[in-house]
Amino acid sequence: MTNILKDLVETNTIADKENQKIRGYIKGLLKDKGFEFTELGQRNEKVLIAKRGNPTIAFCCHTDTVDKSALWTKNPMQLTEDDTYYYGLGVSDMKGGTAALLEVVLKLDENIPCMICFTYDEETNFKGVSQLVESKQALPDTLLFPEPTDLVPVIANKGCLEFKVQFEGKSAHSSTPELGANALYKAMDFIQEVRTFAKTIQEEKLTLYEVPYTTFNLSKIKGGEEINKVPDACEITFDFRTIKKEHNDRIVEFINQLAKKYSAKVEILNNLNAAVTTNANLIEKLEEMTNQKSTGLNYVTEASFFPEKDIIILGPGPVTAHQKDEKISKESFKKCQELYMTILQSM
Repeated sequence: MTNILKDLVETNTIADKENQKIRGYIKGLLKDKGFEFTELGQRNEKVLIAKRGNPTIAFCCHTDTVDKSALWTKNPMQLTEDDTYYYGLGVSDMKGGTAALLEVVLKLDENIPCMICFTYDEETNFKGVSQLVESKQALPDTLLFPEPTDLVPVIANKGCLEFKVQFEGKSAHSSTPELGANALYKAMDFIQEVRTFAKTIQEEKLTLYEVPYTTFNLSKIKGGEEINKVPDACEITFDFRTIKKEHNDRIVEFINQLAKKYSAKVEILNNLNAAVTTNANLIEKLEEMTNQKSTGLNYVTEASFFPEKDIIILGPGPVTAHQKDEKISKESFKKCQELYMTILQSM
């Protein structure tokens, strides 16, 4: 059993509970390897940056995990194993990739430059990576995120636009609805126009993704009080998962214009651009190293915070993030280390 993976899994970083402990553990591992450490943040939640020399690639690892569910058949807070797999909370997302990287760095020639950023709060609000971006830290042009990919090189992930829209009407008795203004009707008409717009934007495709177009999803409608009352307020939330930055810009402009038409109040909850690597030489090298065709993810990772960088998302598998009895295969964990070593030595 790998001691580093065991120690990471058995450190409780659900909602960053033991963020300080895991940072201390990582610094202890790397303290004699020529790294300089920087910490960003306050109190017990901080981004840890370990840097040696002037690297041309940096690894970005988030240390937090989602909460455990009641459906686990194993102890999620302990690393367990059988002949094929390692099991434990976060072993896929993404303590497996982080442990593989740390195993490699401990064996790596100390003359080889290296940079690793350890963020927090990736699973909820992206506070850690936001803090890293806002700090203006100098980062290399290429960033690798050890998210679980089953060793398939991922060179893109979709963007995410999340909206909350509030509609105001006028209440009246349901027997005289003409004396009121039904906020639900406003919301319904608004939604229909958004759906029509979403269909037009879906005509543009990028085959890099399994779902090759920008998607729209209406997630919540909240409004109305009594069956005999015209509702005077309604709130909806919805999101778009975008294939490119231009779609984010077009969608924001459309929603803001539409809100004026319906006298609605718009709040953008998240606006993250798609991250897409177009560096043909880098993509070719990755595909040669992994013997796999590169692809894109339908969801967001921290890579979306670095739209100007060449991004690589590459980690062990199978991809069992957020599932009961989360696992990675021993073979994949070993091969992941070999890939990281090759990447660090060659770049």
